[in-house]
Amino acid sequence: MPGQRTRGVLLKGVEGMPVQVPREILGCQARLGPAATLAWINLLALAQAGKPMHIDDLTEAMGLPKWEVSKALALLADQGWINDEGLEIQLVVPELPEAAAALETPVEVEPEAFEWLVSYWSARVDAASPEEMRKLLYWMEVKGLSHEVIAVAVEEMLVSAAQPSFPYLEGILRNWHAAGIRTYNDLLENSHLTKVLGPIAGSRELSPAEKKWKEVFPDEFE
Repeated sequence: MPGQRTRGVLLKGVEGMPVQVPREILGCQARLGPAATLAWINLLALAQAGKPMHIDDLTEAMGLPKWEVSKALALLADQGWINDEGLEIQLVVPELPEAAAALETPVEVEPEAFEWLVSYWSARVDAASPEEMRKLLYWMEVKGLSHEVIAVAVEEMLVSAAQPSFPYLEGILRNWHAAGIRTYNDLLENSHLTKVLGPIAGSRELSPAEKKWKEVFPDEFE
């Protein structure tokens, strides 16, 4: 009859199905997109089965090119669904992501500070790609981290990571952001979060990172 709603189709579960998918990922799949959602569910299945993740195996299982799976993993990290700092990927179910996003008000970024940070990354690690520059601006503009904090995170990565990479840097930044770190003074007051600033906590002496900044860019921080 016109206007009458049809009844839904009943679904029957699969006995012994190993993957217990939280409803939060289903509620966020429109925002994450199919590739990232499927990647997270695959990671969950591997974790619940006690198996390690190899990106080649994940690429084959999902039937997607490696670049697309890598992009999906980066998106999951950006959205807080995985923590990829260090040698282990930790699956996370973000708490109230919509509310957290609503609290993030973009801040005005000084062009000189952003240009300095891009130059710093290029001098200490490698020439910054357009995507890396976009992400650096994201951490400054959307997440509100100062260029000094990000530069210290670069130094933290260089002393901690066997193979420094931008994803590793973002893992450090996510942890610091979650701990309320936004400025260089915040780091000085929470020196336990870093290796490179620990020796100078509570003082105004130059940190190892600052000394390197001045060696590389002597005119920037006078």
